[in-house]
Amino acid sequence: MSSPHQPLPNPSNLGRAFWLPPGGTDNGIDATAWAELVDLEAREVVPVLGLLASAGIAAYVAIPAGHFAHPRRPICHRLWVDSLQYHHAEDLLMELLRENRHPPDDPASRG
Repeated sequence: MSSPHQPLPNPSNLGRAFWLPPGGTDNGIDATAWAELVDLEAREVVPVLGLLASAGIAAYVAIPAGHFAHPRRPICHRLWVDSLQYHHAEDLLMELLRENRHPPDDPASRG
């Protein structure tokens, strides 16, 4: 038995709700297609959304389990980005994480 396949006529007309889970927050920039990039900690959400907004990259963060998230486990804040800007977003995020891992006054950040 196989599953029926019905291609979507034009996914870009379906809007953000088609691609992303409800209840999240964005950086004010929209995209026609989205790709998951990374899971963030709660403290990282605002800086990451701001960084991507300053680069003109659409970003959206939501808790995939929504209100069903298990309270005893760390809550995952999943980041979706404009699929056409995925690699640029990935590069910016890696730079941000490197900076946060070794603050400027940290001896480990010096060669």
